[in-house]
Amino acid sequence: MDRSFASIQTNVAVTTTTTTTTSTKSTITKNINPESIVIKNLSDGETVTYSLVLIRGQAPSCCTKINIRTQQHHNLKSGLVTEWPIIAGEFRILVDLSRGINKLQLETANGIKKQLTLIHEPKKSRLRVTPIYVICAGHDGYFQGPTSEDCSPESAATRIGLGARLLQSLTAEKLQEAGHARKTFQLERDLDGPECLVMHSMLNVDTARAMNQHELWEFVGREIMKGPLASRDRKYLAFLSCTKYRGAPSPRTHEATLASTQGHAALGGGGLALFGSACLHTWPTTLNQVLAKFLDKTIIDTDVLMDDSNYRGTYGGCLATTLGSVLHELAHTFDLGHTRQGIMGRGFNYVDHVFIGKGVVIKKSPGNTDNNRNPRNGDLQRSTITLSKPLSVTVTINNSNNNNNNQSITSLANSKAPRPCVLPELFGDNSKTKDLVVNENSINRTSPDIDLQFSHHNTYVFETSFCQPDKIFWGPSCATILAYHRWFAGDNENEIINDNNSHYYRNNSLIEYIAKRNVIRSSFGIRVIELRDVSTGMVINYRQFPGARPPLEAVVPPLSSPLAHTCYDAPLVIFAEDSVGNVLNITASLHTPEF
Repeated sequence: MDRSFASIQTNVAVTTTTTTTTSTKSTITKNINPESIVIKNLSDGETVTYSLVLIRGQAPSCCTKINIRTQQHHNLKSGLVTEWPIIAGEFRILVDLSRGINKLQLETANGIKKQLTLIHEPKKSRLRVTPIYVICAGHDGYFQGPTSEDCSPESAATRIGLGARLLQSLTAEKLQEAGHARKTFQLERDLDGPECLVMHSMLNVDTARAMNQHELWEFVGREIMKGPLASRDRKYLAFLSCTKYRGAPSPRTHEATLASTQGHAALGGGGLALFGSACLHTWPTTLNQVLAKFLDKTIIDTDVLMDDSNYRGTYGGCLATTLGSVLHELAHTFDLGHTRQGIMGRGFNYVDHVFIGKGVVIKKSPGNTDNNRNPRNGDLQRSTITLSKPLSVTVTINNSNNNNNNQSITSLANSKAPRPCVLPELFGDNSKTKDLVVNENSINRTSPDIDLQFSHHNTYVFETSFCQPDKIFWGPSCATILAYHRWFAGDNENEIINDNNSHYYRNNSLIEYIAKRNVIRSSFGIRVIELRDVSTGMVINYRQFPGARPPLEAVVPPLSSPLAHTCYDAPLVIFAEDSVGNVLNITASLHTPEF
């Protein structure tokens, strides 16, 4: 199937040539020889479920560039050679794999070589993330950007699709670094679907620009769940075409920038993560643009363009912050709360470190000594963070011809013309009701922003101890939640889930809280328990249960810690997940234990 990113396998650096070569399989091991190429994050013959792979390694310090030759199994005689920088003896390479066997050869300018074979096999699971570009009624679909950029709907779909693949790869790497398998979510394209769908909404552009982000999130969520895209197999990653920045002379704060922006959202929860498109012009359209876009020091003209760069003021900073924000909000749809550190704290602002490496110096935000933390006291992250909070909503769905005509779905097959995407009808009857909370990826109302004051609360969480090659990471409990989440499960795990639960989806009644004994129980074994602040979703404390035999019953972690010398007296969210992805998410008032 032709999809909108057929061009992604183009050259990555200055030169791209087609050559003829003979490849031999070689086992890649850690090598302490300073004159060799060492692959640090992948093994020879490793199988991955996603196609855009990050290769991280070391090369002789005297080298400044490294070439990688890609040979697909169906054409062993020809190879695509791309060039990547070596910074401080380290390199990071993005490779677009074909399904099946991919033979790769890395080579420095002085002839040092390393062979690597990777196998790409998508999961069989139907659970996936569906990228959508939402065009409001009365809007032409062109997002805001410089006149030099292609801001068409086709370009938007290309940027969104590639951005989703970058986050898919990043998520897998960070779970691997956290001590779990290289797991990640699946995208629509992994099921031979389009890179990004274009949905023509019934929401008028002027109405959309007058709505706040919570109203936009709820409207788009309802519209999706009432239309042909509604599915319990999907979570939705949606971008609004009509976002309009009206200009502000040197805005001093992010709030001032948001006040000058209409039709903007950065909100995630339930089954939907929704974003504005005012910074989409900074996103890459092809793989060879990724590094250059992250390193782009072009100053944002705030008279005409939105600056959402965490006060860095550059196009590259804007890409890093907005792409990271997408990951953060998408993670809320996978049930994650907020943490003081990492991606679910402030760390999302610096996802560029994952792709460009630590050798590149990035300017920090004014007044911050650690941009990866949410503070214990004072205002939290002043950016685009929210958390979902369930709301029972019932929607009557009419599948009349008029409604089908008002909302259309398009998938972009190439950069020139839209192609209709045939989607199965979800409802057979003329009218049915759908409870938006019942389904796994249901659309639930989001909770208050993280910008709420948190100065009167103290938090205690365990510090991370796993490998952090670029200071971007999932907190320990967050990593565990993702590792056992249904949307991240491998094929073998889904077989176990099906055998045990006799169905593909969660059965949250199988995990329960016993208040009298203050314990969580599941016959499948408890993997993680968190205590979270109700208003901000901040993780207060947690417990994890690794190993082959997790306990069937576990005590809820304490409200205070002798290590932190703090206590917390407020209603809390008790969140727990078991070995097959069933979750418990309840609000309770607990008494602070005495030590």
